[in-house]
Amino acid sequence: MTEREGVARLTRVAPPTASSGLMPPPRRLRTSPPAPPRTPPAAPPSAGLTTPAGVAKLTPKPAAVEESARALRQVMGRFATGVTVVTTIHRDTIHGMTANAFLSVSLRPPLVLVSLGRCRMSEMLPRTGRYGVSVLAHDQEQFAAHFAAQRVSSVEPEFVWHEGLPLLDGALAHIACRVVDVHAAGDHVLWIGAVEHVHHQDGEPLLFYTGRFGTLGEVRDRAQHPER
Repeated sequence: MTEREGVARLTRVAPPTASSGLMPPPRRLRTSPPAPPRTPPAAPPSAGLTTPAGVAKLTPKPAAVEESARALRQVMGRFATGVTVVTTIHRDTIHGMTANAFLSVSLRPPLVLVSLGRCRMSEMLPRTGRYGVSVLAHDQEQFAAHFAAQRVSSVEPEFVWHEGLPLLDGALAHIACRVVDVHAAGDHVLWIGAVEHVHHQDGEPLLFYTGRFGTLGEVRDRAQHPER
């Protein structure tokens, strides 16, 4: 049984404020009796409804922040990458997700890293402590879309195993890892894995460029004719 998933954002909880969560902070006690309260003037008949006391208005994210995020996404979309499927297994269920935020960290010792938002895989890794990375070949786009929760593959994915860890069959490369470090970074979490097993074969890779999957030829054509 397999489980596929997409990628969600990680929302970090703000640290407590110096006022112990009260807003505004409590005032100091006065040494003299306060002045009698003044009766506020009555509102004119034409006045509209006011916000009830104690109810705060929701403040949307500044437009500049959203625009900056969109601009960065477009820029990073020009950084062509390979495509991987990250897998783990928990209670006889294989969990897999498509990820291109994957990189090599160190050769001595051998370390790799995958960056995940708030998703099912981030919930599973603290329980399993291991993950596999399968680098997809050009003819495995349907599995990339399947594990990105875009569309269900018409072909059931098959797996090979390394010491109980599933790896997608037919991939160009396999890496089996043990989680050794975790770092929060903005709206993602960086999962560093110590490499325990590697395997590779020759072939054409599947690429991700400008928000779409494609072969080397398709990416080259897209770069030359962006209007298509």
